[in-house]
Amino acid sequence: MKSPYLFLFLLSFFFAKAQTNFKIPDSLSKKSYDELSDDIDKYENDSVKLWAYYYTYIEKAKKENNNKELIKGYRNILFYLPLTTRLQYTDSILNIALSLRDEKLIGRTYIHKAVAYFRYKNYRKSLDNYLIADKYINNKNDIYTKYKIKYGIANIKFYLGYYQEALDLFTLCKDFYKNQEGYNNKQGYLHSLCSIGLCNYRLGNFEKCSKINELGITETKSGDFSLIKSYFLQSEGINQFAKENYTKSINYLQKSLPNIKTNEDFVNIALTNMYIGKDYLKLNHDKKGIKYLLKVDSILQKHHYANLDLRETYELFINYYKKKNDLENQLKYTNRLLEADRILEKNYKDLIHTIHKEYDTAELVASKNNLEKTLKRNKVISYSIYGVGSIIILVITYMLVANYKKQKTYRLKYNELIAKTKEYESLPELPTTVPKVTPEGLDINKEIISKILKGLREFEKKKNYLNSGITQSALAEELETNTTYLSKVINHYKEKNFNSYLNELRVNHAVSLLKNSPTHRRYTIKALAEELGFSNPRSFSDAFFSQTGIKPSYFIKQIEKEQGLPPED
Repeated sequence: MKSPYLFLFLLSFFFAKAQTNFKIPDSLSKKSYDELSDDIDKYENDSVKLWAYYYTYIEKAKKENNNKELIKGYRNILFYLPLTTRLQYTDSILNIALSLRDEKLIGRTYIHKAVAYFRYKNYRKSLDNYLIADKYINNKNDIYTKYKIKYGIANIKFYLGYYQEALDLFTLCKDFYKNQEGYNNKQGYLHSLCSIGLCNYRLGNFEKCSKINELGITETKSGDFSLIKSYFLQSEGINQFAKENYTKSINYLQKSLPNIKTNEDFVNIALTNMYIGKDYLKLNHDKKGIKYLLKVDSILQKHHYANLDLRETYELFINYYKKKNDLENQLKYTNRLLEADRILEKNYKDLIHTIHKEYDTAELVASKNNLEKTLKRNKVISYSIYGVGSIIILVITYMLVANYKKQKTYRLKYNELIAKTKEYESLPELPTTVPKVTPEGLDINKEIISKILKGLREFEKKKNYLNSGITQSALAEELETNTTYLSKVINHYKEKNFNSYLNELRVNHAVSLLKNSPTHRRYTIKALAEELGFSNPRSFSDAFFSQTGIKPSYFIKQIEKEQGLPPED
């Protein structure tokens, strides 16, 4: 192709002409669909002729009311369109599919929408459309499309930071595509394999990553897969950096760069240059390292772009110029880093909890302020301009950091709770014997203690703790003892008072119930509280938070989020 910008211009030109009765030349209008398809393949490097054939193909299908060919024509141009226009044409395909009641076609069209949203970093809408596509495809004999959906969801999970979940899905895709024939399946296999390597790198499995990249490079030796090979080379270059083999890393990355440049993949061009720069800095070749980092900065500024990996470029600049005591460049790249964070906040709202930064934003603002004050003394910079800016940034930063820390803490507590629940559920329901009786310090007869412990075991087994009217007095009466003895035994053997013991049993039961029962996850908090024996919703929420560190509503939301997806096997 001559230029992607020329594509868009010609696309606008030809389809605008449709609104002004543009006449298709007779030499084109008389051609069949097969002939037009052959011409499209023949002139793929001639933008002017290519788009003329695309336009003719679509107009011919419209005139003949041939929905099948019209859909094919629309699909031919989808990849080249900006998001808004692309979605418009996708909706046109969807309307035709709905009118035909073709569920396979409807599902595939939702995949087109999912891919479009993913390309423009709207991961939430991308996932929504993949899930809708899955509903239409799930009961159809279309295994290839099912795996396209799995692959798309795996990509989203990877970008959201769920690397193990992404790895599991990519592995399923790899195994499927490997056993299929044809060029597209081989591409699917290689892309899945490359993604598996990246997941292992993110999970710290560097040796596994190397073995996968080595396999990928070998698999691309036959066939036209030189571009995919470059991404395996890039992956291994980044992996060698993690293994502290900096010279090897440079060699792999340099080999990957030409094809990635040819593909006009500016993000991965920048990423490759960043890691080459990091390699040289580690080898104490600072001038070479900074030279490559400047290339990255130039790309990011040109495209007004940032992502979680490339953000590190500005941290490296700040460290370098801090050592040089170069205040002006420190301030320059501090501002660049803050701007990168603003872009990230806008484009990666769903990823905010995965951000791992050497400099958090609050520290950046503080550093920025110090630099500005120093430069103010040296160059008489206006205090008011920077002061107002700093206050605004500080307020925004405080809100972002507070939310980030809160979400990070909640996620950690949630993961701990799930792990604890799995461990608890793998154990027998209740121990078969009561704990060894140690009456020292209790001042109670050994037989009485044993009787109370057996009674408590039975109390737990029958889940009588779910009774709303249970009190310490009622339980003591049921166990044929008094409240003093019961209280002492619970404090000694359960290491907590009666209310805490009761709440712990109820909350443990609540966690297991919500984890395993979709029906109960649809209950209101009030209904759950009543079923668990709590007197009111507030006491249930407080007890749940006190024991787990998260609110029951958050726990339910996370369970739904993870278990609400289609089965991944």
